[in-house]
Amino acid sequence: MFNGVKVSSSVEVDYGTSATVERKTPESYELELKIKVKVPKPNTTLAELSTVNPALPAVLPGLEAMLTNAVADPFFDAMYKRKVATIHNDLPRLNELITRHNFFDCETILRLEHPQTKRKALLIQSDMDVVMDGSDSDRVPFVDGSSTYFQPMTSYRWPKRGGVSNPFIAPREERIQSAQAELPGSPPVRKEELQKLVTRLKTEIADLRANSFLVSTVDPFIVVPGPLITAKGPFSPKLGDYCVVIFGDTIYPAIVGDVGPSYKAGEASLRMGKELNAKANAMYRPVSDLTVTYLVFPDTAEKPSGPPNLTRWAARCNELLANLGGHGGKMHTWIDLVPTPTPTPVPTAAPSVAPSAAPTPTGEAISTVITATGEPTPKLVPIKPDVRPALTPRPSP
Repeated sequence: MFNGVKVSSSVEVDYGTSATVERKTPESYELELKIKVKVPKPNTTLAELSTVNPALPAVLPGLEAMLTNAVADPFFDAMYKRKVATIHNDLPRLNELITRHNFFDCETILRLEHPQTKRKALLIQSDMDVVMDGSDSDRVPFVDGSSTYFQPMTSYRWPKRGGVSNPFIAPREERIQSAQAELPGSPPVRKEELQKLVTRLKTEIADLRANSFLVSTVDPFIVVPGPLITAKGPFSPKLGDYCVVIFGDTIYPAIVGDVGPSYKAGEASLRMGKELNAKANAMYRPVSDLTVTYLVFPDTAEKPSGPPNLTRWAARCNELLANLGGHGGKMHTWIDLVPTPTPTPVPTAAPSVAPSAAPTPTGEAISTVITATGEPTPKLVPIKPDVRPALTPRPSP
């Protein structure tokens, strides 16, 4: 089967009565299904973790000491129970069963605490899928929303700071108009569906007008299962918490930027995925093996939330790693891919011209721009800025 389930089949035959009778007897022709599943145990020792990433002991020299008292987070067991529950629910629809790959997508979730500094961290060992979500018209003029499951919002957001309207508002307004036009004369069930749709779209529009969000193509962030975010306790990560992704001996600073399904682990933005595997896209998983370490630092989110500052993120992650015993890996330096806005010329009054001055030979309109020295400089009418600038890397502010 496409989802990786091993199928063993057999046919049991017995003799019955007449075909007329047996046709009306459900038990005369039936299929019995039984799925056998082995739920994994979480890795808890350095030797076990080293089997999936041999570089991990050197990258995190304080890990061995922290593992002495480390315990598996209860969510690990709860997540696999949820996976089993989805199998029960989808059993009548074999083509919808969770795949073998996605069932076994998490090696461990460990609660770590450094014995001296008392710095806490949550270690998740998993694979990496890609999320394509997010939009911010103030920073990124164009976002490709063609992915099947694309949403223009991420759970991490901040109050909108610019005046550029989010491009995903207009399509939602059109859908509202279409739904409202369909309401009259629709049967009750369809009316209820349309009313729920309109309510949801209006809520999304209000969110898009008020807030900006992370953008998967330019911002490095990870996705954490919802129950981990909503859990109470000193090891529970929250939106905006700092984290690092460790792959091989390289460390990638990031933040917790979105909330994912309750039965799935290992997900990050496309920007993160492409650093690990240049082929990554919405349909191509950057890392299939359980060799990616997500190290989250609970209770480190900065308030108020705001747009990414990649230099600040790297500095904070370095500080937090130092509180866990330091690191021996290569810290990745992110290049800011947000386009640099084209400066708008400042309109000023034209300089006074003496009566004896010669007329402008070209006859073209002249505007005046104040230079860095404060002196007015004549200049031809400025070219309008491009409304969709290319994503040109620039140093992070």
